[in-house]
Amino acid sequence: MDVKSKEILEDHLVFAEENDELICKEGSKDKKNSWKILIVDDEEEVHEITRITLRGYLFEDKGVELLSAYCEKDVKIILKKEPDVALILLDVVMEQDDTGLFLVEYIRKKLNNSCVRIVLRTGQPGKAPEQEVIAKYDINDYKTKPELTAQKLFTTVTSCLRAYGSLKTIERNSKGLEAIIRSTAEVFKNQSFPKFASSVLLQLQQILCLDSGSGVDTAYFIGMPDSLPVLMAGTGRFNGMTGNRLDESMPRTIAKNFEKFIKSGRETFLDDEYVGVFKNRDGFCSILYLNGCNNLSGIDRALVRIYANNIAIGFDNISLAREIINTQKEVILTLGEIVETRSQETAHHVTRVAEICYLLAKKYGMDEKICEILRLASPMHDVGKIGVPEAILNKPGKLTDDEFKIIQQHAKTGYEILRKSNRSIMQTAAIVALQHHERWDGKGYPQGLCGESIHILGRIAAIADVFDALSHKRCYKEAWHMDKIIGLFKSESGKHFDAGLVDIFLLNIKEFEGINRRFP
Repeated sequence: MDVKSKEILEDHLVFAEENDELICKEGSKDKKNSWKILIVDDEEEVHEITRITLRGYLFEDKGVELLSAYCEKDVKIILKKEPDVALILLDVVMEQDDTGLFLVEYIRKKLNNSCVRIVLRTGQPGKAPEQEVIAKYDINDYKTKPELTAQKLFTTVTSCLRAYGSLKTIERNSKGLEAIIRSTAEVFKNQSFPKFASSVLLQLQQILCLDSGSGVDTAYFIGMPDSLPVLMAGTGRFNGMTGNRLDESMPRTIAKNFEKFIKSGRETFLDDEYVGVFKNRDGFCSILYLNGCNNLSGIDRALVRIYANNIAIGFDNISLAREIINTQKEVILTLGEIVETRSQETAHHVTRVAEICYLLAKKYGMDEKICEILRLASPMHDVGKIGVPEAILNKPGKLTDDEFKIIQQHAKTGYEILRKSNRSIMQTAAIVALQHHERWDGKGYPQGLCGESIHILGRIAAIADVFDALSHKRCYKEAWHMDKIIGLFKSESGKHFDAGLVDIFLLNIKEFEGINRRFP
């Protein structure tokens, strides 16, 4: 650096008070809590002057980390590695007369980076006239090198960092809200409370970018009417405490004031904690709890509140959906019981068939959702008996050929009753009603289907229906001993029943016997 340049520099430099904790080789030691500024120039002097000028610079209690690039290639490498650069002090003329202008286009259009502030610095304004450049290129300031004194550099850097901070706040809000929309949609897919709770916390961690070292613990409780809430899912200190009551897992201060929270339905930040208590009109309540909130920014806290209120709506929807499902189940069971009462079947026959179907489907490896639908639908397997005369249904002796033909019609009748609905439960019930009397060897009714042409749900229902019929007294027979029932299934494996399903059934026979004991 020549003597004249040194004199100019010394005339204009205004140094901030140094803070050893924030100063490093090229700016701030605390790189996680610093503004990244990229100096792009092919002259080492410019880099040196800029470093000296910004030494000790602080804005919003954050220092600066200064990065240096001397050519187009350097810039691309650094921006790929450091996507959070806040400000670029960019020379226009380097390898080419328009290298800097090309890089502006690359940053804005190729990298799609609209947040980073770009200040063009040029020592040859004739190569890039200010008015033309400002109009054509997405830059934030234009300075000739002689006019960019220490004080003006300080002012320019401050205004650019302030704008960058505001843009990042807007971007963080925008991304946070988008994440909330995506997350709530994902959470609402879960119709069981435990899965819903786990998904709530998983999505919250993603929204807030939390990891195991974030210092933030989360918990989600669900309470039924007139009962103390239970921990459904937790992270951090709450991990492994699932199933614990609120008073066993929550901090005493929160547990002690729970009744006040539940009455007001309030949600608030209390020092280092967040508590959101949401109660619906049916008495169900959900509680979202976080501690370690001092580690959250103001934006993060706002996102927590928005997310929690969205989740509360989802919780209400799930409660309502469960109520609808329970109502459907009650109606279906009642309808099934009424039909079985006409034929003087034993009590709880349809309930046992439903539970056997569910358990066998689970053991077979079917999806939980399908298993649950089968459980709800199978009580209607004999709904077609509503069209069969009671004299035939309740005949104690052997049926004549004509009578048997009439009773065989109940499978097709049930199918016709149920098939018109588009609901998955009714569609499943229609399949079960139609095919639960089909046989693996093709000798069943009403269609004479064989092997895998019989729907898997029909094959499962066939085993459930026969097992329950043999296990209990009917008007035409006494209940069979379990050894005799097992013998029949072994002999009919691959004939009446799917051999693979029979193997699973017999392997778990104790669990199926348990269903008989639960619903005697």
